[in-house]
Amino acid sequence: MASGRGTTVTFPLCIRRGKGYFSTMKTTKLENRFLHLSAVVMAGLLCAVSTKADDSRSGVSVGQKAPAFQARTLDGKTVNFPGDYKGKVVLVDFWATWCGPCRRELPNVVATYQQYHAKGFEILSVSLDQARQGPAVLKFVHDNNMTWPQIYDGRYWKAAVAVQYGVHAIPCPVLVDGDTGVVIAEGVGAVGHRLPKLVETTLAGKARK
Repeated sequence: MASGRGTTVTFPLCIRRGKGYFSTMKTTKLENRFLHLSAVVMAGLLCAVSTKADDSRSGVSVGQKAPAFQARTLDGKTVNFPGDYKGKVVLVDFWATWCGPCRRELPNVVATYQQYHAKGFEILSVSLDQARQGPAVLKFVHDNNMTWPQIYDGRYWKAAVAVQYGVHAIPCPVLVDGDTGVVIAEGVGAVGHRLPKLVETTLAGKARK
């Protein structure tokens, strides 16, 4: 999408691969190692750039009810969404440590959280990291000041909540009204400079009610 004259706004994202064929191939152990490395490289190559400001990254749409779910966070607590978030504005944020665009967007997410958390803004992150990566996810979360709840089940693109939301590209932010459960913004509509502005506007609207 063009912004101003001659300026193109881009939206980096990592795209889900089609059903992998590696698991169906008969290979030796050495070949398996090579194919695993190839899969990692392919995942990196599939982190692309979109120029479409209306690209959806999930199966949910603005104005509809966000799917309700119950999940366990990395600290062992059970979260009920959106029931636990009455009176709040919540960002359900699908991401992964291996996703470069997610890492680049993270400072903006952290800054928005720090600025508006005390006013009623919450984040609930869903990690699409692979199996046995729990310790690495915890370290990344700690090192990057991600002080909000994190959901991780080690199922990569098949993470339970990600499947429920139809997530096919990350970062995939879904901004939700905690009172109504209605989706306020999704995908590129809630990244970059749009996120803090949208959070501020929504919180102000709640304060006037």
